[in-house]
Amino acid sequence: MKKNNSTLIAELGGTNARLGVTENGSSLAESKQYLLSDFTSVEDLFDEYFKEINQVVSKGIIGVAAPVIEDEIRFTNNDIKFNQNALKNKMFPKGLMVLNDLELQAYAIDGLTNEEITRIGQVKEEKMGSKVLISPGTGLGLAGIVDTKVIFTEGGHLNIPSDSLELEDLIKKFCEDKGRPPTFEDLLSGKGINFIFQSLDGSSDIQYSNEEILANKDNPVCIKTRKFVLYLLAIYCKYIALIWGATSGVFLSGSIANTLLKPEDLDTFRTHFESSATMQDLLKIMPVSLIKDTNLGSKGGLILASKG
Repeated sequence: MKKNNSTLIAELGGTNARLGVTENGSSLAESKQYLLSDFTSVEDLFDEYFKEINQVVSKGIIGVAAPVIEDEIRFTNNDIKFNQNALKNKMFPKGLMVLNDLELQAYAIDGLTNEEITRIGQVKEEKMGSKVLISPGTGLGLAGIVDTKVIFTEGGHLNIPSDSLELEDLIKKFCEDKGRPPTFEDLLSGKGINFIFQSLDGSSDIQYSNEEILANKDNPVCIKTRKFVLYLLAIYCKYIALIWGATSGVFLSGSIANTLLKPEDLDTFRTHFESSATMQDLLKIMPVSLIKDTNLGSKGGLILASKG
């Protein structure tokens, strides 16, 4: 296989892996997708990819669906694990950067054009302040951006306030089933959407995927589930925006957000987001945007690669 000085950009999510290579951070080549369940280790995954493209690269930028705290990386939604230092020594001698997958995606935000986002509401002027990226998926990802620095968080694990009257029955059922109060991730992730649907449906044996539940405009239980998820996501965005002082923008990404937030739902979402007895004036000046591209990790990786 041919060896070169290109950089591997890999986004390893809960179930899928997206891989590509770049020479200078300007464009991505040899893009391929794989199922993580087909591999027992990231080394096997990368070996297969390098074999298919007939080249080996010397540097790597990897986004993972896991906290990046120590050398040992353990994925939260599958059994894959690896040691950063060992992986660098074995496969990426000229440098390896491992980030949380949403942290990697957040690096792409400042490079987005107006055509790549949908504004939620009429707020267009971006004030000086922080930004946040929120992405419901297999989990609930949250990253903050202060100036140009991206800050990874586990903010999806905040508990849903017990005084949320609209969600009182769902919260009660979750507590009965799980023996603990629900976090926002429990209900805004893919598994959470299914929990809400099953809780509201009660007796049906019908099985839908998360996207099918959110996209179904005929089934009354799907419609009610969609309304709950829309409300809950707006409330979560509001809390996070106030905590971070996100006057430069709240950004939503991923397939769930893009399936949920259709043009006819944006006004309702914005109304829920701005609803506050004490902070409505601040919330009204906070831009909220939906990112249309569901593959932000590659763009974030290119930006990091271009910086050397």
